[in-house]
Amino acid sequence: MILPKPIVPHHCLPLNSKYKNISLSSHPPLRVMNTTIIPKRQIKYLGVYIDESLSFLHHASMAASQGNRVLGSFNFLRHQSRGIPAHVAHHLALAAVLPAMFWASPAWWTGTPMLTSTLKLTYNAIARWITGLPYNTRITNLLTLAHLPPMEAYLDYLSLRYAIRLHFLPSHHALSRPCADPTTHNHLPGLHRLHNLSKHLIVGKLEDRTTTSTADGIQNVSSPNPDKTTSPQELHGKWIRSLPDHTIIIYTDGSKLDSGVTGCGWVIYNVGNQQLFRVKEGSCHLGSRAEVYDAELHAVQEATTALLATTIPCSTAFICIDNQAAIDTLEFNKDNHEYARCTLECIGQLRLLGWIVSTVWCPSHCGIMGNERADTLAKIGTSLPVPCRHALTTKVWLQTQARAQLLQRWKQELPLSNPSFTFPTHLHGVDWADTRALWRVFSNRSPSDPHPNETADPCPCGQDLHTSHHLLQDCTLLAQQRSRMRLSTRGDLKSQTFLTNPANWLGLRNFLRATGLGHTGKISYNRQPTPSGEDRASDSDSPEPDFGIFEP
Repeated sequence: MILPKPIVPHHCLPLNSKYKNISLSSHPPLRVMNTTIIPKRQIKYLGVYIDESLSFLHHASMAASQGNRVLGSFNFLRHQSRGIPAHVAHHLALAAVLPAMFWASPAWWTGTPMLTSTLKLTYNAIARWITGLPYNTRITNLLTLAHLPPMEAYLDYLSLRYAIRLHFLPSHHALSRPCADPTTHNHLPGLHRLHNLSKHLIVGKLEDRTTTSTADGIQNVSSPNPDKTTSPQELHGKWIRSLPDHTIIIYTDGSKLDSGVTGCGWVIYNVGNQQLFRVKEGSCHLGSRAEVYDAELHAVQEATTALLATTIPCSTAFICIDNQAAIDTLEFNKDNHEYARCTLECIGQLRLLGWIVSTVWCPSHCGIMGNERADTLAKIGTSLPVPCRHALTTKVWLQTQARAQLLQRWKQELPLSNPSFTFPTHLHGVDWADTRALWRVFSNRSPSDPHPNETADPCPCGQDLHTSHHLLQDCTLLAQQRSRMRLSTRGDLKSQTFLTNPANWLGLRNFLRATGLGHTGKISYNRQPTPSGEDRASDSDSPEPDFGIFEP
């Protein structure tokens, strides 16, 4: 249906700021198919609130509210010092709260201060729920202990990943690839902003993930090696000796240098008299825009192409690969990886000739002759002067670079953090009270610390003020417990990394339990260490300390 021209401008987004002050009631009614459309300042489309000026401030406030609602539904899982451990809270935040809050963020996130200030209150509340720290905790300490990235860096990362996905869409797709648009304001979201985020990565020929193929996957047979530690060389050799003569064994491997240069290698063996006889081998240089996973797949492509060109009689071929992800891709190729697709097409031709081809997992760097030879050839491939004709920029490499940029920015903005979405394993299964006590001491927000606007009382030892750091590091009344802690810890006690070092966790936990530091304001100066299963000092039976407003 085509609307009359005089009516359309009144129900479109304003062309300039003067239309924003016009009352909505002044717009004439718009009827489409006997339905009256009421003008509004913002509309909701696919979960995103679009306002008339494309500032997305209303959506940011709604996103923050949604995050608070989801976070509120988990509040019953915590009560003072009892509740779910920190690693479970961290998982819930990443899996449930943040996805609801940052839904469709590439469509509305622009990085403007107005959006940032609206969302940060909820983002910091999520970190506070994970850590259990009070409101006046420094934000850098809060995010560091919660193992959350800076919010702006995380949202830029989500946008960059979405931009990479758009670059691999087919030309007939409803969504377009990111492109430059000089006529669009920089502060507005859209394809031009996604282009600016990804243009430094999208260089050269991109991997083709749009071409379809009907080739079937490769069956993965059971490996003779259950793992890398149980006699890998002996078990693999026993499997080789059990194979009939004229069986083909192909070993492949990929390698990547610290400089980013990637290469792959492959070698073909023929089984005879329970021994391996080398038939053919080769190496490829894939440049610096591919990952080891891509190199593994291309090595299989090169090896099967070489096998197709030989005059060896058709028999059974086993492709021994030490990368489980590559094996899974060759079996299903659900993401339409170009190297895997070309490999499956080549194997389809081998099957037409009568070959039976399967993949087998092979442990790496365990002294298996074929795997070691493929590894050597892959390293040779990284030093070849001329890149392979199949070298290109892969999607996996782009995604890896996007993650590396996030981790680098994460470390720059939070120097004391260990950038990773995986929660520290040494804190898994640890009681919530113990974790929170350690984090309170780290951030100077324990019950033994004064309010930021107040002066601490003198310590009973008479040497310094009564603060958590003094009690941990210097208080002579806790010398006995401290000396016992030092037997199982290492590093400088006055360094902040001492508290975050996984090797020091058990000693610190025992010290905090023995003294009550971080658990309660009443320090037990002469208290002996409490066994793990017995009652220990905790503020679960004392009121939560009131720390007041944010620290200036």
